[in-house]
Amino acid sequence: MKYGFSLIVRGNDATPDSFARIAERAEALDIDSLWCSAHVVLPPQVKSGYVLMPGVMHPEHWKERYWEPFTVLSYLAAVTSKITLGTSVVIVPMHNPFELAKQVAEVDQLSGGRFVFGIGVGWFEEEFEVLGQDFHNRGARTDEAIELMKVLWAEDPVSFAGKHYRVENAFFAPKPVQQPSPPIWVAGGSKAALKRAARCADAWHPARPSLENLREARVVLNGYLEEVGRSPESLEIAVKLPLIFQDGPPASGQPPTQGRVTDIIDAIEAYREAGASQLVLDFVPESLTTALDTMERFAQEVRPRLSQS
Repeated sequence: MKYGFSLIVRGNDATPDSFARIAERAEALDIDSLWCSAHVVLPPQVKSGYVLMPGVMHPEHWKERYWEPFTVLSYLAAVTSKITLGTSVVIVPMHNPFELAKQVAEVDQLSGGRFVFGIGVGWFEEEFEVLGQDFHNRGARTDEAIELMKVLWAEDPVSFAGKHYRVENAFFAPKPVQQPSPPIWVAGGSKAALKRAARCADAWHPARPSLENLREARVVLNGYLEEVGRSPESLEIAVKLPLIFQDGPPASGQPPTQGRVTDIIDAIEAYREAGASQLVLDFVPESLTTALDTMERFAQEVRPRLSQS
């Protein structure tokens, strides 16, 4: 099993110095990967219910700086040599897929083939409105954008004719180091997201699923994989969870990866048994001190006691 951590890309501790310190310490501790989340713009009013769920971004955070992931990962590519760098996640239908394909290819080049492209279709309708993007056809545009980007990363000249995007006999460079493409992780827990993961992803990347939800989704996902002629082993499950050390066991409403060292070990083993092969762990609160301390404790107290399978 592989273990990664989310970088701090918002708030006062999101600085170039903090990015470098977290990355350098993570690499020294043999952490497998580091991940950037993404928001382009934060609207003044929020109606989308998801944003008010426990543990995710709240309106009081709206005025915080929020760094763009490809810029941060390009910077970290220069100060690291072995750790995997990824997005968790970029909202594809908020962007021009030609520009996204270019950013992915260039970060993969700058990192020497250490990039993973985590993507989603988005939930934050107000952000789509500010950007002038259609919220209601975001799934269809995402599916077509993935097809287009894979064409752009292949041999020149490139041609593509879709409903939303077209190109004919064009030249696109640089190509990514990883061929035919960097690994693609598809986020989301909906039926459409599971189908998208089965069709085109290297990993399904759910955020904070319960163990019961993960087990149930895995059965559904295996059915979709069979429909497209893929085996369950061809698609990894990479779960995103908070990692929080505390003196007692998880309280009601807290995630299973919040508690004592023994509680966290038991939770990680349970997610592994439920099908997860990678974990992306969030720092709570998002501060440099918490990040460095959490990674150190994970490396010294948790990881040595985990199963190696």
